[in-house]
Amino acid sequence: MSDLLNKASLVVIPSGYKEDTVYSVVPSDGSGDLSFTRASNGTRINSSGLVEVCPWNLLEYSEDFSNGVWSIQGSSISSDSTTAPNGTTTADTLIESNTTDEHNRFQELNIGTGEFTYSIYLKYFNTDYCALYVFNPSLGGVRYWVNVNTLTAGTSANIGSGIGTTSLSLASVGSGWVRASITFTNPSGVCRFYVANAQSNGGATTYAGNGTSGVYIWGAQVNIGSTAKPYFPTTDRLNVPRLTYQNGGGGCPSLLLEKQSTNLVTYSEQFDNAGWLKFNGAGGSAPVVTPNYALSPDGTMNADRVQLARTTQTFSYSEIKQDFGTTGTQYTVSVYLKSLSGNPTISMANDGATFNFLATLTSEWVRYTATFTASGTPSAELILYEQVTSSSLTADFLVWGFQAEASSYPTSYIPTTSSSATRVADVCTKTNIGALIGGTSGTVFFDIKTNPVLSSANYKQFCYYFTSGGAQSYMYLNSANQLSTNSNWGSFVFSATPLVANTRYKIALVYAPNDFALYVNGVSVATASSGTPNNNADITIGQLAGTEYCEFVFNQYIHFPSRLTNAELSALTTI
Repeated sequence: MSDLLNKASLVVIPSGYKEDTVYSVVPSDGSGDLSFTRASNGTRINSSGLVEVCPWNLLEYSEDFSNGVWSIQGSSISSDSTTAPNGTTTADTLIESNTTDEHNRFQELNIGTGEFTYSIYLKYFNTDYCALYVFNPSLGGVRYWVNVNTLTAGTSANIGSGIGTTSLSLASVGSGWVRASITFTNPSGVCRFYVANAQSNGGATTYAGNGTSGVYIWGAQVNIGSTAKPYFPTTDRLNVPRLTYQNGGGGCPSLLLEKQSTNLVTYSEQFDNAGWLKFNGAGGSAPVVTPNYALSPDGTMNADRVQLARTTQTFSYSEIKQDFGTTGTQYTVSVYLKSLSGNPTISMANDGATFNFLATLTSEWVRYTATFTASGTPSAELILYEQVTSSSLTADFLVWGFQAEASSYPTSYIPTTSSSATRVADVCTKTNIGALIGGTSGTVFFDIKTNPVLSSANYKQFCYYFTSGGAQSYMYLNSANQLSTNSNWGSFVFSATPLVANTRYKIALVYAPNDFALYVNGVSVATASSGTPNNNADITIGQLAGTEYCEFVFNQYIHFPSRLTNAELSALTTI
């Protein structure tokens, strides 16, 4: 493989990324970097196997405290005034005004319920103390003082009644910088995250400033969980590629590209909320929900315990329910479940009519899914299965991350609170890249893994080359999940062996005038001997025209500017 890479003009192995960009390995000067857009949050599976919001830093403009997303109280910012912990001149100075006021910057976020960590890098400028605080306008908060001269913790104080359990940790990172982290539990709703000038340890927050005292600040972050994650810089938090880890985490990441989708249920992690209705039928008992009972698939203490029970052998039930959607629409529902006692059998139903979901729960978290076309008012329901083997049946389990989307297959989890939430489509593209992918001869290689479920939708697009005039060359899966190309790439249909779900494939397409070949997992599966390929200038990976999206993740994408030999193709695609 290493010898073949020497022939490549473009190599993308998902590993390096930032907002707006997926880095190429070859070339390494930026000319092969792919542009990335997704104007929303998304989730991924991180290297530890946990569901994680991407980007995990919930704050915007984490290095630009002069930006308007940071509210101002009695302070000014000297931007890019010193060297930051990463060696760039991007750290700011927070300077108190010469007025009697609080002297700070803060950002307000609706973070909802759970454990969170607020962190920021601090360094001595000309005054010893800085203050950090987390404040929930409805519930109060906590304030910590930090001695930025000695890099030690000062005192602390509750603001009002305070919020949940909190703690401060300090980690020196060299060159006088310390990363200060506040871990706290937010019962619900909005929080504000402050960095403030301070006259002294534990001193008054409102005081007469002198107009010159200040502290160096850089790299603010709020992340889900009880520890500060590695710092991730943000601007508007949009367009961050998702490098996801399959099979429970570990190994090498893959680039996740998905269509737009909306989670139609509200309070997807808060089953004690009134948005989830609790019912008991004759002979049943009302569900009991205990919030924040155990660690969820995102690694925080926000999984809810649900206890369902029925008491007779006649028809009876206990259920938790929320309505969504309209008749005649196809939906996919999904939810994470884990047994707490025994192996209860839980059904998910559409207003009592069970669709294709019936789960005997285990002691491990599993994401269960079902796809159906609504015949009435759709409902997301969890009910105790109507079996009659016992006169007293109970189900004791954990639940987290309920999702209902108008889709023929499940997409990555989209968290919601008081309203539905939409994850915008991922788009990975590059224009004016003809120097790397142009010419009428070449080889295109993909290492992919298909989704756990593949739909029957036509044109699951994953490779789209085009000229400045709009002429197209593309590869896709058709409605039978057969690997196909259009006429400019030989008009193949690999009809003998459709791709199947949850499977890794290495695919190489070679094209040259009147010479086309398709290799899959080390085997030649199709050839063609007529046609003239385009001289392409642009590329889009993972979708075509904003509507036709792939249903797999990308492990690797390589473009070779020449036709590889058959022996090289076989070696390249062998798993």
